[in-house]
Amino acid sequence: MAIQPGGYMDRPEDDNSRNAHPAYNRGKIAGILETLAIFKEVITGEDNGSGTINSPEIEKIRRATVIIREALIESSAHRLPPPAAKEALDEATRVANTLRFQKAS
Repeated sequence: MAIQPGGYMDRPEDDNSRNAHPAYNRGKIAGILETLAIFKEVITGEDNGSGTINSPEIEKIRRATVIIREALIESSAHRLPPPAAKEALDEATRVANTLRFQKAS
């Protein structure tokens, strides 16, 4: 175990457990809130889909969300039949399925 400045002993095995250091939990919460803010901006239209996010995994989900949003707007504006929305959902699903981290079933 490495002792950090201030006497804190770094115990990575405690990360994401009840024994995690408070700084770990603050960082985790901050990261989650930042990620949620990214999706809020896509959903509300503040993010128009241009550019990219530096995290490839977050960018994949952001891109999938942008695809769904654009399809809904297009479908609504042109009164497209449901198959057009289904195609967009299928494309968004393909993007989401390329995530490196998948939850085990």
